[in-house]
Amino acid sequence: MRDELDDVADAFREVARAQAVLAQRVGDYLDTLPASLYPYAADEIGPLLSISHRAAATLANNAEVLRERPATLNALLAGAIDQSKALLIAGLVMRLSASAAAIAEAELLEFALTHTYGETRAKGQKLVIKLDPEAAKARHEEKRKTRRVEKLPQEDAMCDVRLCLTAVEGVQVWDRVDRIARGLPGDGRTMDQKRADVAVDLLLGRDTGAPQGETRVNVTMPATTALGLDQTPAVLAGYGPLPAHLPRELAADGVWKRILTNPVDGTAVDVSARSYRPPAALRDLVWARYPTCTAVGCRQPAHRCDIDHCCPFDGTNTTADNLRPKCRHHHRMKTETTWSCRNLPDGWHEWTTPSGRNYRTGPEPVADPAPF
Repeated sequence: MRDELDDVADAFREVARAQAVLAQRVGDYLDTLPASLYPYAADEIGPLLSISHRAAATLANNAEVLRERPATLNALLAGAIDQSKALLIAGLVMRLSASAAAIAEAELLEFALTHTYGETRAKGQKLVIKLDPEAAKARHEEKRKTRRVEKLPQEDAMCDVRLCLTAVEGVQVWDRVDRIARGLPGDGRTMDQKRADVAVDLLLGRDTGAPQGETRVNVTMPATTALGLDQTPAVLAGYGPLPAHLPRELAADGVWKRILTNPVDGTAVDVSARSYRPPAALRDLVWARYPTCTAVGCRQPAHRCDIDHCCPFDGTNTTADNLRPKCRHHHRMKTETTWSCRNLPDGWHEWTTPSGRNYRTGPEPVADPAPF
């Protein structure tokens, strides 16, 4: 039986179709231009639609990008994906050779049908690295040259200071600032305010008011990557996929934990090293199997989430099969509202919404399935 949410879904698909048609029409217009006028297409489109030159240039660029990937444009035209996912997929695969791009595009289009933009982006980044690891390494080295600090004045005597760093350095900086901020006593400041104050104290060489602790980053990678036997991407918690050479450098001076995986699907089944609070090895296994919050579409890293007993704690069920990471927002949603969830035998997590709809989230592979 249809309800108002079905109407929302229909309207969303209609917007996607309209975006595809607009891209086609802009592309048709671009095809009519002689080479001398092509660079000035946005100057014609902008006044026509009463939009800025930048917005018009974006329309033209989107049309060019999407027309390079007919399969992706057709998916958008069918309303199967929205424009943000279409542009994401087209942008990711353009880094690859024609044959590799076709493989990646087909896999990502199928994945994007049932996954969010963030999930599709993470899978796409890993796939692009896997299909051409040397090119991924070269792109990283080139992008690393653009690291910088920016000062952006804001209204009301405020200012943004922005750092552009490598992913590993960025996660390390955040972990240190966040770890110190969480060690401060309650004093009426929000966590955002505490982090900002801690960052200023560190940069200006002042006492932070709390122990600085040990900076940590969590990287998951196959043993074959760590040993240099292949170039399978690793995953940096709080960021996403990394080219193999970066985690190998971290692992050289890091603390290692063995994670055993299921050879069929690559998901974690054991971490080396039962009460209500999970022991460290069990917690690490849950984090390895479910690296983000298990709510639908949430990408909060597991190490910043609560470890939730899906079935209420009964004294015996603090197990990997019953524990799932949930960010505080979604933990409260499950506890305080008519949202509900249950664990399935295959490791997937099923949510039931107040309207009665069911959605599933699954474990993420740590390694590729065994080739047999």
